[in-house]
Amino acid sequence: MNITTFSDYALRVLIYLTTSGEGKVSAAQIATRYDISFHHVAKAAQWLSREGYIVAERGRGGGMRLARDPEDINIGAVLRQSEAGSALVECLREDGGACCIAPACGLQHALAEAQAAFYGALDAFTLVDVTAQKSALQTLLMVNSAD
Repeated sequence: MNITTFSDYALRVLIYLTTSGEGKVSAAQIATRYDISFHHVAKAAQWLSREGYIVAERGRGGGMRLARDPEDINIGAVLRQSEAGSALVECLREDGGACCIAPACGLQHALAEAQAAFYGALDAFTLVDVTAQKSALQTLLMVNSAD
């Protein structure tokens, strides 16, 4: 199973905000620390804000912070939302796709079951779980908890 780059970056934003402490953080700061595209981070942050995971304020003195406690942010739920519309294979698309063997193929059921198991496994984890090594993450991302 793969997740999209968008979902990967959304999770990275959440992880960074969890490790950064109580202050506000900019998308540019996150992009720099991960050495990834600012525009992709900004897009993921905008989505996270719209979904209520983070609070983002524009302008001078702006920045991002978590809108919920990390223990209330479920990794499976985040990925289900961020991956909505991204089908594992064509026949699992919302419109059913255009595969000519879909009516008789057993692969659709098997893959749907595998996808459900994938998300089910991720439902066991919160943002607290994936940031359990907070001090190591802070070191790797060059974050000061006072930032």
